[in-house]
Amino acid sequence: MPGTESWLRRHAAWLCVAVAYLVVFPYFEKLNNPNENVRVWMTRAIVAHGTLAIDPVVREWGDVSDRAEFGGRRFSGKAPGTSLLGVPVLAVQRLVTGGEPSKRATIWALRVFSVALPLALFFLFFARKVEQQTGSPWARDLLVVGLGLGTMLYPYGLLFVGHAQSAALAFAGFLCLRDRRLVLAGLLTGLAVVFEYQALIAAGVIALYAVVEHRRRALLFFLGALGPALVLAAYHTAIFGRPWETPLSHVDDPIFKLYHGQGFLGFDRPRPVVLVQALFSLDYGIFTFSPLLLAGLGAAGFGLKTARRECLAILGVTVGLLLFLAGMTNWRGGWCAGGPRYVAPLVPFLVWALALGWQRLTSLRFSCAVLGALAAVSVIRCGLAGAHFPHYPVQFDNPLVDVTVRLVSEGYVPRGFWFALASIALAAGLALGVGRRTIRGVAASAGIAVALLAVLSLPGSGLRYDEKHALTVVRDAWGTHGSP
Repeated sequence: MPGTESWLRRHAAWLCVAVAYLVVFPYFEKLNNPNENVRVWMTRAIVAHGTLAIDPVVREWGDVSDRAEFGGRRFSGKAPGTSLLGVPVLAVQRLVTGGEPSKRATIWALRVFSVALPLALFFLFFARKVEQQTGSPWARDLLVVGLGLGTMLYPYGLLFVGHAQSAALAFAGFLCLRDRRLVLAGLLTGLAVVFEYQALIAAGVIALYAVVEHRRRALLFFLGALGPALVLAAYHTAIFGRPWETPLSHVDDPIFKLYHGQGFLGFDRPRPVVLVQALFSLDYGIFTFSPLLLAGLGAAGFGLKTARRECLAILGVTVGLLLFLAGMTNWRGGWCAGGPRYVAPLVPFLVWALALGWQRLTSLRFSCAVLGALAAVSVIRCGLAGAHFPHYPVQFDNPLVDVTVRLVSEGYVPRGFWFALASIALAAGLALGVGRRTIRGVAASAGIAVALLAVLSLPGSGLRYDEKHALTVVRDAWGTHGSP
């Protein structure tokens, strides 16, 4: 029961999750990952050159994609939150080292201090909220491990990108509404949009929930959101001269121009075939990589009877983001691991739905074993993908087997991979109840997990030509760092 555990036992699962984020460094300079690098370039441009334009960094470190062009200058084509958060980190790093850190050292510092450590604090916050909601230490351990290591938050939480940060901010804002901390809720929800523009959909649902739940007091929520809105408006004005102009209207890459030229800024009517692939395909599906989230979706549906408004908000965020994804012309978004990154904000909401319905769920026969199995499969799939190579090429039908398993067997692993794997394994054991008097539940969960993993990771009949070529590119990306 809560209150009878030692501090170490109470925080053991969370500590394992935090360690898994901090010890591994899957960095591949040859890939020139535009989703990450354009944000790094902007941070360095601000700190080293005092400008938002990335042109001086392009001259120093080379070209990068995902740019916006205006007035003869080039800028980051991403929301500014991650780059701005990295400014004090890079400034301190330059002060401590007394010089200009290398590209590799810069990216390591930005990943750890701007993304991984803030996420670790968020997971501690999440674990305590789950324990308060459920009164169950096992729920706390299972759900914090499931969220931290069994969803796309892990692959994207290891990179200097805004997807995991935005998801954490939006959900933290949602939970603050439950605690009647409306100004803070508005601030956090607004910041989610500063980190990723598509979080505006989740923010809209949260704002509607604030109005329904708190009525006139919801004005405090909008007061809190005003600050981030002004920051975003000031950023757009500084670059484009107008607060409502965004980088989406000024992309300079020919391929991205083609995408954004279709429909309204690249958005059209939602397509069912995109939804099916985004949810269930073996190479990309969010429920394939994180079947625990499918249980969360079911829990949100069943919870409409007992926690109607909260579950409606969860379903609103989920449906809104999925429809947004289905309407994107560039819905695939390039090389991804763990699921479609554009819908990352829905992840913590679906895991929270399990906490809301915990008592009812665990009263059902075999439910504990099933939940444990789904969490185990999610952690195995997302944990391996994130710690090894969080950039699966689009060519592969089953990248977990054809990229990760194959390359690990050949000795291609990044720095800290085995330490991260050990931490992930320990976290999974704690999540399944090892050390508690649930031996039959642990055994059942392990058995079902192995069976589900075997089904979800069936290898193909052999690599096609395009897969062989992509695998050659991936092997070449290792360079001298982390190779056998």
